[in-house]
Amino acid sequence: GAGASRCAVGSGLTPGVLQALDKYRGRGGGKGGRAKRFASVPRYVETLVVADESMVKFHGDDLQHYLLTLMATAARLYKHPSIRNPIQISVVKFLLIGQDDKGPKVTGNAALTLRNFCAWQKKWNKVSDKHPEYWDTAILFTKQDLCGATTCDTLGMADVGTMCDPKRSCSVIEDDGLPSAFTTAHELGHVFNMPHDNVKACEEVFGRLKTNHMMSPTLIQIDRANPWSACSAAIITDFLDSGHGDCLLDQPAKPIPLPEDLPGTSYSLNQQCELAFGVGSKPCPYMQYCAKLWCTGKARGQIVCQTRHFPWADGTSCGEGRFCLKGACVERHNISKYRVDGGWAKWAPYGQCSRTCGGGVQLAKRECTNPVPANGGSYCEGIRVKYRSCNLDPCSAAVPGKSFREEQCEAFNGYSHSTNRLTASISWVPKYSGVSPRDKCKLICRANGTGYFYVLAPKVVDGTPCSPDSTSVCVQGKCIKAGCDGKLGSKKKFDKCSVCGGDNKSCKKVSGLFTKPMHGYNFVVVIPAGASNIDIRQRGYKGLISDDNYLALKNSQGKYLLNGHFIVSAVERDLMVKGSVLRYSGTSTAVESLQAFKPIQEPLTLEVLSVGKMTPPRVRYSFYLPKESKEDKSSYKKEGKTPPDLNNSVLSLSNRLDSGRPSYKRPSYKWAAGGWEACSVTCGDGLQKRSVACRDSYGQPAAECDAAQRPADVRLCGEPCPAWEAGPWSPCSKTCGRGFKRRALKCSVPSGRLLPRESCNFRRKPQELDFCTLRPC
Repeated sequence: GAGASRCAVGSGLTPGVLQALDKYRGRGGGKGGRAKRFASVPRYVETLVVADESMVKFHGDDLQHYLLTLMATAARLYKHPSIRNPIQISVVKFLLIGQDDKGPKVTGNAALTLRNFCAWQKKWNKVSDKHPEYWDTAILFTKQDLCGATTCDTLGMADVGTMCDPKRSCSVIEDDGLPSAFTTAHELGHVFNMPHDNVKACEEVFGRLKTNHMMSPTLIQIDRANPWSACSAAIITDFLDSGHGDCLLDQPAKPIPLPEDLPGTSYSLNQQCELAFGVGSKPCPYMQYCAKLWCTGKARGQIVCQTRHFPWADGTSCGEGRFCLKGACVERHNISKYRVDGGWAKWAPYGQCSRTCGGGVQLAKRECTNPVPANGGSYCEGIRVKYRSCNLDPCSAAVPGKSFREEQCEAFNGYSHSTNRLTASISWVPKYSGVSPRDKCKLICRANGTGYFYVLAPKVVDGTPCSPDSTSVCVQGKCIKAGCDGKLGSKKKFDKCSVCGGDNKSCKKVSGLFTKPMHGYNFVVVIPAGASNIDIRQRGYKGLISDDNYLALKNSQGKYLLNGHFIVSAVERDLMVKGSVLRYSGTSTAVESLQAFKPIQEPLTLEVLSVGKMTPPRVRYSFYLPKESKEDKSSYKKEGKTPPDLNNSVLSLSNRLDSGRPSYKRPSYKWAAGGWEACSVTCGDGLQKRSVACRDSYGQPAAECDAAQRPADVRLCGEPCPAWEAGPWSPCSKTCGRGFKRRALKCSVPSGRLLPRESCNFRRKPQELDFCTLRPC
């Protein structure tokens, strides 16, 4: 008989599929809806149905009723409670493509036909989702024999996880009779991000699934009592809860009514055979009622029986007062037509805490089983997963100042992510900058010292802060509001002093302005350990982006963390320091900024690098320090951490303990030398320059330094230029008459180190080939 319905989508997984399944490892349950977190929310799939010219020719005047019958069957499948979400399939527009219409190009190449159709439907769709004829997804039906990469058994194709993407939310169906309704539901499943049930990720979580569910790679026989597998339900739930189905929240204004009668009441057994196998095909004799539909056909001139492996259509007559339903012949009057809406069962107990300390999360769930929806009844609506905080006591960190996200990234140290760009000894650090809000709860880590970053886990451990400057925490891959006390739902906030629930009275604000630089690196201020809510901004001269002034930062060991050695970062990045993360904007903004929320646990030195035209910078900085004892104050001043009021650095201290003007020790003076600039030549004799300035003990410009001890600000530089080195000539190519001789040329430096030939001056290149004559012939 004929082959079963196959789908051309491969078993490759999108990251979204892996993320969706991750939460089901070791626990059951699901979640849905984005309008409310972890909620079951009604979804309305507004659909465009398109039929090409081949469908018009085959079905004639019955085409619209036939396709709406298919859509009604698909809609009933999506109303089944095994999908664990309230989903309604609606048709908002129906298009027939005639011979003279400019429709999408349909060929046997399923992938190309899908691309053509997706591009075509995008042009015809309305701009606004509020328009009554706007569609969320589009389906093309054709009689064209579709072929995948290896076989022409393909009956449908769609991209995975494209619902609500106007350019890619589409599918193509090869019409093979009433079973095409199941192909339609299957391809829509792919658009909803469902993979085939046989993929490894599904098997790892749910075990080997039976082949009788809707997302089996080959549709042979569907379990009508449980059409959707647990894996399919888990993935569509996560897909919708992650916000990918937001376009489905609005109800269609004017949907085209779908037939309520079962398909077998409209299409007799003879018609079902002709729809599946062509005009003239008839039911084979001696068939078991309502089981697989076998129809006649011809092969090598012989009459044969063939099947699509699907039963007689629901509603097909199978005797007096009886009809087929879900593959069985039943009494018509025994069928319950009463609609049963679903109801929530009791909440299950809370599960295990996700963390042993530092603020974890516990989950509890409930199922729509009291009662289970039946006969087209509605699926339950409302919260299906609730959560609460647990184990809030702080962790005693092995390394002080290390965040929980850092620990999760470090767990992958030595893992090179299957790329030859990275070594096995790589260490991983969290990446925060450039991460979209939707991805904050993925474990995105950067290979330290490189620009490479990867999603190392589809979601962080529950209870992980969403970002370094937020108290919200991740729950099941979603960012949920929490207080500074780590409690979900708490309204407690950090004050300016980084005290949870504080009143801003335990700290003082330190702020200043730096405007008059010298060439090179200029000291601005030391930011002491314990400083929080650091805000540093360098406004470009006259609003220019490239004003040749750049923020720079050094740690307590004098090592540059940012923009050191005359190399600046144009893009935004994160600076991991003890206790906090500094978010840097990059230099390609009119206002260059450096900000941290949590207290730093090591002192940092802020500098500004001024080069080029020496346009004046405008560096404003502010941070908050704990109010210290008198002993602390004297040491703070002694270290020069609070520069005095000078004409190029203005400082203000608010919330002072004492109202008197602070006294400062008599400053000392010393020469401060910047880093050497690049050599003026690439080779040969050149010069290097550096800035040398007199500074007082507060790092401010002064004129009292000893001129005799002034370091040099110019020095000779440059390595010897590479030169050509010629080898001996080869023997002449001829023993008599005019011949050729060759010699080898090398490019090297005086030390003998060989360089590529391009490194030497080709204008000074000696002859490599020459004429020679040993004697006349």
